[in-house]
Amino acid sequence: MRTIRLALLVAIALAASLGCKPDLIAGTQVEDTQENRDVLVFLTRYQSAMQTRKADDVLKLCAADYYETNGNDSPTDDYNLDGLRTKLTEHFQRTKEVVLEVYVQQIERDDQGIVRVAYRYNTRALVAFPSGEKWLTATEVNRIKLRRIENDDVGYRILSGL
Repeated sequence: MRTIRLALLVAIALAASLGCKPDLIAGTQVEDTQENRDVLVFLTRYQSAMQTRKADDVLKLCAADYYETNGNDSPTDDYNLDGLRTKLTEHFQRTKEVVLEVYVQQIERDDQGIVRVAYRYNTRALVAFPSGEKWLTATEVNRIKLRRIENDDVGYRILSGL
């Protein structure tokens, strides 16, 4: 009798824990909320801007105070929005085609409207070199930092992480 009661309690606890699991956006481990869906829509705009290879389209998604530290303590490779413009322009001049796939792994928010998105990306780019064109591929994990912008058609601006 005691074993049956214990088994029943375990079954109830298991059923209760399964019922509390949040719904996830298909193909992700991200909770299905409108805010998270908005972030994914924004990232689709970023993906499209990169694939069209138009620096101005990417820059329109960035905040005026964009600043990149490249994830290290050395200030020698840091750059702001103007530096990003230069880097994108140079990169897109050499690049003939870009294919970018973004897989969001985690979305976190703070009280100041900052959103941190951890994602994995796969990219293939056809790049022109003096010796000829060559396809380059990369798979990386990255974290992009966004600021929520109310009453804005885009909804977010990129603060860092490109």
